[in-house]
Amino acid sequence: GSATTYRATAGYLHTETGTKLRGSYGTGFRAPTINQLFFPDFGNANLQPEKSKGFDVALDQSLFNDRVQLSVGYFCTRYQNLILAVFDPAGACSFTPFGFCAQNIGQARAEGVEASAKVKLIRDQPWIKSLDLQFQYTHTSTENLTDNAGTRLPRWPLNQWSAILSYQPIEALRANLEGRFVGQRFNDPRNDNSLPHFYVWNASFSYDVNKTVQIYGRADNIFNRKYEEVLFFGTPIRSVFGGVRVNFDMPI
Repeated sequence: GSATTYRATAGYLHTETGTKLRGSYGTGFRAPTINQLFFPDFGNANLQPEKSKGFDVALDQSLFNDRVQLSVGYFCTRYQNLILAVFDPAGACSFTPFGFCAQNIGQARAEGVEASAKVKLIRDQPWIKSLDLQFQYTHTSTENLTDNAGTRLPRWPLNQWSAILSYQPIEALRANLEGRFVGQRFNDPRNDNSLPHFYVWNASFSYDVNKTVQIYGRADNIFNRKYEEVLFFGTPIRSVFGGVRVNFDMPI
């Protein structure tokens, strides 16, 4: 069939103070994927399309000649037939041998606050062409409203943050240190299986040999943390990657 969605946004910028107030309201529609419908021992052919309505409002502030950018906002979304991959062997996923399947959550809500900061720490100093720091934090409260369940939605953490420190000693070389924290969450709709919080740090660099060739490298999970995004689904230990990118302009 067909579906119609819409979104309206507005913003107001006060140029004298570098303050911007913005907001949006919109609707969403998402049909289940082929895997969610038919993948063996996971798919659920009875899934219904997911619909949503949500709004957000935020305040952005620029300080110190745009060297600092701050943002804080509030968001709220209501879902109908929210599609999730859940672990529920005694309930909706009893038809699968692993108790893991795609499932609709009839009515659900997600709301919270989000804050971010972007800081230009240093510019054009010896061996520091640029040094930047970015930080983002999100607090999300979720609730399964179906039959007054009052439980949190599976694998949706209350708190999470990320940070990136970017260092550029010369024009051609850039290095990044990235951190991510994910707070405690539940793996199932009944909130019986708790997943502990985790944090992971990654590092990367790139070097432009010339306009055509770039050397790059990446190290994921540099502190070799053992953690799970999904219960019983392991994540890689410390991993190192490297390579060369070559770009060509093809004549036409």
